[in-house]
Amino acid sequence: MFIRSLHFKVTAWYTFALAAIIFTFSTLIYQNFKYSLFENLDNLLKSKAENIDDLIHSRLEEDFSEKEETREIKEPRILSPGFLQIIKSTVQEEREDSSFVQIFTPEGKRLAYSNNDIAQTIPTLFINDAISQGKIQIETLKRPLIKNRYKALRILTVPVLENGKIAYIIQVGGFLVPIYSLLRKLKTILYLFLPIALFFAVFIGIFLTKLALNPVDKIVETMRQINTKNLQERIHVPNADNEIKILADTFNDMLTRLDRAFSTQKQFIQDISHELKTPLTAMRGKQEVTLTKERSVKEYESVLQVNLEEINKMSRLVENLLVLISIDSKEALVKLEAVDLAVLIKQALNNMMILAQQKQIKVDHSLEGGIFVQGDNSQISRVVLNLLDNAIKYAPMNGHIDVKLYKEGVLAKIVVVNSGLGIDKNELPRIFDRFYRSDKSRNTPGFGLGLSIAKSIIEAHQGHIEAESQVDQKTAFTVSLPYIV
Repeated sequence: MFIRSLHFKVTAWYTFALAAIIFTFSTLIYQNFKYSLFENLDNLLKSKAENIDDLIHSRLEEDFSEKEETREIKEPRILSPGFLQIIKSTVQEEREDSSFVQIFTPEGKRLAYSNNDIAQTIPTLFINDAISQGKIQIETLKRPLIKNRYKALRILTVPVLENGKIAYIIQVGGFLVPIYSLLRKLKTILYLFLPIALFFAVFIGIFLTKLALNPVDKIVETMRQINTKNLQERIHVPNADNEIKILADTFNDMLTRLDRAFSTQKQFIQDISHELKTPLTAMRGKQEVTLTKERSVKEYESVLQVNLEEINKMSRLVENLLVLISIDSKEALVKLEAVDLAVLIKQALNNMMILAQQKQIKVDHSLEGGIFVQGDNSQISRVVLNLLDNAIKYAPMNGHIDVKLYKEGVLAKIVVVNSGLGIDKNELPRIFDRFYRSDKSRNTPGFGLGLSIAKSIIEAHQGHIEAESQVDQKTAFTVSLPYIV
């Protein structure tokens, strides 16, 4: 279980990343140090070869007579008198334990050397390449020499040119044992440091991981204690502005939504129970009273008529609830098409005109043509009919209703205004809640689901609906939908 935990994974990744960084860094240090040592040795060998060449030239110049100095030298100086003696004396002066010097003819014959052991072992090492190419050669010899006495050499071979021809060849060598010894020590230090560093990194990683994830553990512990009975509980939000705070805020927001959803669901069930209980109680009471004694046919018909009205009322309630459920589950908008709002509103007005005439309500309309929206024609029609039904229902006798359709920006606006009681400003924010009915509308037939259904339909069409009201004057509902350009 611990291996699968986030603590273990973070620690493992931290240790692996640190190991990779230390290994890469150690390798770069080692390679750079090795390159610097070899570069320094090569520069030292080149400087030594240049010094030997300058010394030979200066001694040859001193050995020349004034007559020989003035004439043009056409032959290599290796043919000049005393050249061999000058070379031998010069090379003997360069005898060192840490290096060696050799001089060769253009044919590869050794003229002088400073280290007899090396001379006996590698008489013409790398001379052929220098002769054939006429360029400086620098090589590393790693094979053992003289019973492992000299384990590795760095050899520089320099052909000296005169009049475009090789006059002689200078070969300078340095022993690599000190360099390899330093590199071995450095490697030991670097790669011993790696496991030690990783050992401490594991403990540091565990500590840092525990420190970083401690708030998460607290969040988990709090979440485990929260259930449907204490959704009001909230997670402690740390002061630091980091990802943990964002996580805690997100959980708290989720808990708030869940609490609101459970409260709404509870209220919804209570409202349904109340709406169904009232007609069922009335039906039961009527039938119990009727069955207490024998009744006439008319009395039975009257009871049946009342029961039928209550059944129809419950059927409408169930139908409205099914509509809400289908809208919430996105199943209502199954037939999207281009809807001509002007035509749709005119049809709705024609259907509702009889109800308006019964209350002698004057209906005016101003509809801008050519406004189309993408949506479900039957559902949008349900919204308009609902708004017109409410306007007629709550308008007084001889009242007035005004319906408008127009464009505003990228939205199509449907406005239904009716004169009448109006809605109190304290109740206005709640009129779209399911089963909510204001005090003034308690005696008016209905369940308080019409506006809730209208709001759900409009929001499913990416629009919104809002209401404005002035008590005892008018109420206006405005529907906004994005229209097709």
